[in-house]
Amino acid sequence: MLFGSLSLISGWLWFGTGLFLGNGSGLAVWGLSCAATVLAALALLRRRLQLFGLAALLLATVVVPTLALMALRWKTGAPILMHDGAYQTEQAMRLLLGGLDPYGVDYTTTSMRLWHWYVNTPIDPSLYHYVYPPAVFLLPLPVYALAQWLGAPFDIRLVELLVEVVTAVAIIKLPWRWEWRYLVLAALFLDPFFYLAQGRNDILFLAPIVLAVLAWERDRPLLASLAFGAAAAFKPFAVFFLPLVAVLVWRRARAEQWSAARWLTAMAGLVLPGLVTIAPFFLWNPGAYWADTVSFVAGSDAHRYPIQGYGFSQVLLLLKIVPSPGAYFPFSILQVLGALPAFAFGIRRVVARPTLARALWWATATLTLFLFFSRFVNDNYLAAVLFLAVLAGATGRGARGYGMGHQADRVLSTGPAAAA
Repeated sequence: MLFGSLSLISGWLWFGTGLFLGNGSGLAVWGLSCAATVLAALALLRRRLQLFGLAALLLATVVVPTLALMALRWKTGAPILMHDGAYQTEQAMRLLLGGLDPYGVDYTTTSMRLWHWYVNTPIDPSLYHYVYPPAVFLLPLPVYALAQWLGAPFDIRLVELLVEVVTAVAIIKLPWRWEWRYLVLAALFLDPFFYLAQGRNDILFLAPIVLAVLAWERDRPLLASLAFGAAAAFKPFAVFFLPLVAVLVWRRARAEQWSAARWLTAMAGLVLPGLVTIAPFFLWNPGAYWADTVSFVAGSDAHRYPIQGYGFSQVLLLLKIVPSPGAYFPFSILQVLGALPAFAFGIRRVVARPTLARALWWATATLTLFLFFSRFVNDNYLAAVLFLAVLAGATGRGARGYGMGHQADRVLSTGPAAAA
């Protein structure tokens, strides 16, 4: 109800008002979402085809608006309501195919400077940096290259839509009661602060985490490790999951007496995706890569990211402890001091009781504290943290409800009660 109502309100503001798609088309898009909401509610009330009703709602709320905005772009040539990060990723692919390193490039010399959010404003510091890891532009690169070769229109949201479909199918395939799968689907696709129709790329790192949960629940720990590693390759947020998952794999390897080769393969899966995708670009130009992906967000670069959002940095700004949004402040120290206790306690808890749900929960808690004390906290960061918390809770309840997953996820007991 919460996410559905927020999606309807957001859909009205972006589409129903006719501000971007026009009165007729915008109202039709929003009306379809309203009709699908009624259908999903009826499915719940009748207790039949609940996931089908939700799938119809997701189709109307996510897929249709995305396709409408892509059609508008292809018709007008203007990337209206497209996220600047998505548009910049397309520029990064264009630069790479032209033999240029996407990192360290001055994007003010590209069409980014003419993008509608940057026109008639001072030069945004984001135009001097490409903040995302290489996997973000490497994944859609083959599709983009093929479209260029064929002379066909391209929009990176096409690739993201495919990732969203794969993620939705993975959630539906989880061996849980339908209620927990329903909740996870709603938390991911109905939260308007993910801005899926506009092309924000959070889905690229959340999808591998969902696939990792599916692999673990289906008793495929090596695939789960590889998926967690892929998530970290797409966004540094997922790095907080890797040590806790490593402890989880180590405890399972001891309990099941894995061979050394199998254990090392699982450990390698956690780091190889990031290593393989990042290393070539770091070696290409170490200074540029570090400046774009670390110094810029940490605030130590001359073109630093401005302080904004919903974290502790905003409190310091309001109290004038930090003089201006563009000023430097050592937030990294606060981040370490804030997140380290939760991380250490999480390691201890996972060692004591190695379950996937517990690893997910403490990784999410550590990430939350790290973000709270960071230089900026965007609204999609809050959406990601909320989704990960929902996923952790559903993982714990789903495993208990079905007894699926590996033996460490089960509570072992003996005696007459257990036999019953």
